[in-house]
Amino acid sequence: MNDKTIDWLLQGEAWIQYRTRLDLLGQTEKDPQVVSARKSMLADAKIQSLLTELMDWPGIVLSSHKSASQSFHKLAFLADLGLNIKDSPVKKIADKVMKHQSSQGPFQLTMNIPTHFSGSGEDEWAWALCDAPIIVSALVQMGLGDDKRVITAVEHLDGLVRDNGWPCAVSPELGKFRGPGRKADPVHTRRW
Repeated sequence: MNDKTIDWLLQGEAWIQYRTRLDLLGQTEKDPQVVSARKSMLADAKIQSLLTELMDWPGIVLSSHKSASQSFHKLAFLADLGLNIKDSPVKKIADKVMKHQSSQGPFQLTMNIPTHFSGSGEDEWAWALCDAPIIVSALVQMGLGDDKRVITAVEHLDGLVRDNGWPCAVSPELGKFRGPGRKADPVHTRRW
C-alpha cells in the first residue's frame, strides 16, 4: 500500500485510523498514536450510539438474518473494530447476550417465524446457524473465548458440521423451520 493511501486512511474516522495503525502500519496497542485513535474511536458518537443501542439486547425481533440492522451484526462490527470486554459497556452487553444461551449451547435471539413458514408466529427465543456463529465469533473477539458458555456454544456449532459444510440448523423452538433450499444443502448455498 502506498503512502498516499495510508495518509488518506489516517484522515478517516477514528476507527479507520485505529485499524490502519494496527493492521497496516503494524503499530502496537501501546503506541501513543494508537492509544489516541482508540480513545477517539470509543468517544465517537456513532460508536457510542451502537453501544447504547446494544444495551437493549437483543433489540428488534429478528426478521432477516442478513439485515445489517440486526443487533448481532452490530455486535460483530464492534468486535471487528477491536472493542472488547474491557471497554464500557461491552461487558454488560456480552452478559446480556450470554444470558440467553440455549440448552444446546448457541446463544439465542428473539425471532418470529410466521406460521406459513412452519413457525409459531410468536416472538420466541431461538437460534439459527446463520446467526449463531456470528454471535460466538464476536464474543471470542471481545475476549470471552475462554468463557465456559462460549466454549459450549463453539463445541455445539462444531458438532453440526457435515462433509459438505453446515446444514441450515435451528433450535428446537423453531420446529420444522429450516429456511429456503433443500434440506441437504449446506447453509452457505442457501439464499436468505
